[in-house]
Amino acid sequence: MGRFVVANGRRGLAAFVVGSLLVLSSASGCAKIESFDLIREGNSLYKDAKFVEAIDKYNAAEAVWDDHLKLYWNRACAAESQVMRMKDPEQREARRGYADMALKDFQTWYERLPPEEKTTEAEELVLEHRLNILHADERCDDLLTYWFEKQRTDPNNENIYGAVIRQYEQCGNDAKVEEWYVKRTEDFPQSVKAWHALAIRRFDPLWPEAESGLPYNESLPPAERIKVADEVLGLLDKALAIDPKFRDAYVWRSMAYTQKSQARIVVDEPEFPEEKLEAILAREDLMLAWKQQKAVCDLDQIPDCPTDLEELKKLEAPCCPPPPLSPTEQAEDAARKLELEAEIANPPEEEPEDTKKKGKRKR
Repeated sequence: MGRFVVANGRRGLAAFVVGSLLVLSSASGCAKIESFDLIREGNSLYKDAKFVEAIDKYNAAEAVWDDHLKLYWNRACAAESQVMRMKDPEQREARRGYADMALKDFQTWYERLPPEEKTTEAEELVLEHRLNILHADERCDDLLTYWFEKQRTDPNNENIYGAVIRQYEQCGNDAKVEEWYVKRTEDFPQSVKAWHALAIRRFDPLWPEAESGLPYNESLPPAERIKVADEVLGLLDKALAIDPKFRDAYVWRSMAYTQKSQARIVVDEPEFPEEKLEAILAREDLMLAWKQQKAVCDLDQIPDCPTDLEELKKLEAPCCPPPPLSPTEQAEDAARKLELEAEIANPPEEEPEDTKKKGKRKR
């Protein structure tokens, strides 16, 4: 009897445990179904661009059953989308909350992936979303910290320098932008792109105001424009010393020489040697600008334009324009330049005032 009671007692306990598991399983299954329904409702709202309402549904789904990967991915995407649309400065605090939510959910999604699904592609996807969110939420420090860490672990990757520069530009820190342009040439002295990028950066002051209708920046004094153009040319020379066939360097050199020519103060009737020399230098700059264009034509295998006007009109493909000066004109300018430079370097001695007065006395 006793054994029977014990046996029945064990059977009763087993039945109770099984029954409890069935109840728990049933409850868990119901929770999953309810969670899935809420997620589907959230997805529908997301498709209608109702991101805040979608997030509310995802939050409700999490409260019911939180072991669902798509829940975190979908809520992260909804929060990210909400961040992207909140551009008003007064929304900054609220936007920060959605940004934090998106960052956390993307990370949770990745951490809960099965080991075999934690691929490089999945990691890069999360990183891409993370950078987009940090950028949209204007978190300059966080973004810069990310790029500095990348630069520390991969110091030979020149592309990271470009990313740091762009990040400082977006953060509005022009001094740091300048610093990293220079740092790029120092750390990668054999990089054509580094010297070329710095040259383009230095060219910035020469750009004209759009409203002026002029081909140069009239707010910059002529002497300063020439100085800037010379600096640009020097940087481009370094790029071409590394790669003489670097096409873009010739394009920007042509632009720099054109700016120099336009900065020359040329008078209609020059009287002094300096004025006469200025006109020659303007023509010389134009000739040098053309030589850069000619280099581009040669690299692109563009033929010279025909001298006959009728033949030129028939052309359908681009051609390389003729030089602004003939060989004879160039030779004449070169000779006259030497004369004027010598005259400026050794000006004639002025006649003393006393001698001038004596010469004017009547006899």
